[in-house]
Amino acid sequence: MPRYNKRRYDDDEDDFLAKFISVFVILYILSLWYFYKTNRATFWHWLFYGIIIVVAIVALIVGFSQIKQKRAKQHVNKLSEQISAAGQNDYIDNFISRFGYEAKKNNGWSFRNYFFDWERINDLEKVLREKGIELKHNEEQKDIYAILRHYIQEREESLTRESIKKVPQKFTDLSGSGFEKLLYRLYQAMGYSVQLIGKSGDQGGDLITNKDGERTLIQAKCYRDWSTGNAAIQQVVGAMKFYDCNKATVITTTYFTAEAIALAKTNNTELISKAKLQELLMQYLQESWT
Repeated sequence: MPRYNKRRYDDDEDDFLAKFISVFVILYILSLWYFYKTNRATFWHWLFYGIIIVVAIVALIVGFSQIKQKRAKQHVNKLSEQISAAGQNDYIDNFISRFGYEAKKNNGWSFRNYFFDWERINDLEKVLREKGIELKHNEEQKDIYAILRHYIQEREESLTRESIKKVPQKFTDLSGSGFEKLLYRLYQAMGYSVQLIGKSGDQGGDLITNKDGERTLIQAKCYRDWSTGNAAIQQVVGAMKFYDCNKATVITTTYFTAEAIALAKTNNTELISKAKLQELLMQYLQESWT
């Protein structure tokens, strides 16, 4: 399957328009110069009508661009509705988290701080087609890139909004899923690719982070006033193989028992207690948690 580069196509289209306008402006200026030297009356006529023509062309370009953007947005929204109806929102979100840092820069498709291998994108397109999503794929438009841009943009805007809270917040106000989402934002800010897997019936893990070839399973324990014991370490260690991870981490909003600390050492499991978590949240999200 040929690799289609939507950004390159748009750049080529913009380059053609820019060249056309440049040629028109140069010819117009040369004509003005000629008539200024030979016929002042004609010069003033050309200057007056030229200004009107330039304003009209600019208005047409702006109007055409706005119409084009509006149609593109409507098309993406329609695709997003199809994806939601097919129950694939979480699948795309997990795809972005799992493979968004897999490709090397300039060796795949990129948007913002995400880099995807070409074949991964082809795989995603195939899966969505199998789910009944009507994706265009031609020389002028390939919907899979528009879909990825849409979901990544929403994710990054949400991350920005959530990451600028300055008012001190309380861990005790969080639900289990709320704590998992907080850790999701934290690890994204730390430069990790993050996959949220915590739900009813999970196998002992809540998040998976990926960075520099290290795939880590995270167990999140949002407690109010009791310590985190051996069970959490046993769960995450036992689930590492199931989730194909080579490292395990347990994060809690309180502290760990001495037994849990000893067990974690023998199983090469990282422990992040409340104090360390507070430092990380302040450092990477500029958020104060108590």
